[in-house]
Amino acid sequence: MTKYYLYLGFAHILGDFYFQTEKLATEKEKKYTGVLKHSVEYLLVSLALALLVPHPDMIIAAFLTALAHAIIDSLKYILIRKRVFKNSWNTFWIDQVAHLISILLMAFFMFRYNFVVNTKILDAVSGYYSFSLDSVLRWILVLLILHKPSNILIQKFLAEYKPIGAGTDMNAIIATKNAGIMIGTIERIIMIILIAIGQYSALGLVLTAKSITRYNKIVNEKDFAEYYLLGTLLSFLCVLLASVLI
Repeated sequence: MTKYYLYLGFAHILGDFYFQTEKLATEKEKKYTGVLKHSVEYLLVSLALALLVPHPDMIIAAFLTALAHAIIDSLKYILIRKRVFKNSWNTFWIDQVAHLISILLMAFFMFRYNFVVNTKILDAVSGYYSFSLDSVLRWILVLLILHKPSNILIQKFLAEYKPIGAGTDMNAIIATKNAGIMIGTIERIIMIILIAIGQYSALGLVLTAKSITRYNKIVNEKDFAEYYLLGTLLSFLCVLLASVLI
């Protein structure tokens, strides 16, 4: 079932994170037209991926996947309008768990009815360049997960724990946030590589290097130290879960 999981995983990560803008994500919660726009966008991503493994079965899978995604997002929209969710973190994790369950069920359905995944094109490319197609696809999916999805998950989880800062310069705040996002992504990529090659002791060096830049705040501000530790542990947890794929 690996080929089904990879297809559905790529469709979800690309469709729900990389091709969905922050503006559209906000619109989805306020207007149902946002849900419809995102559903069409998700369908187009699923169809584009289906063209890489061309077969009528995969076209059907793309429509079914997009339909399941649209149903979940529609239910989320209704629950948000009824104020069932108390904060963005609850909205996010419940939504993603629901999508994960739908992916598992969809993969089982594809396996049960033996959906054909035509990998001739991808096999030809991998054969020409002499690499393992399965391994490369797993790595690409893992790297995609460790960037935007992980950053969004961590930001939403830490939102209510973030210490109130004294600064009011919005440009400085935005610049710091963007730098933090890139530092977090690079940190997770380095750690997943170290885990893949079995250099577990070197993980401490990565975490130490990250801590040095915030040493004074960690020592002098207890609230920030706890916030920083929580973010670091959550980031490391993302790496450990992603490592299962490789």
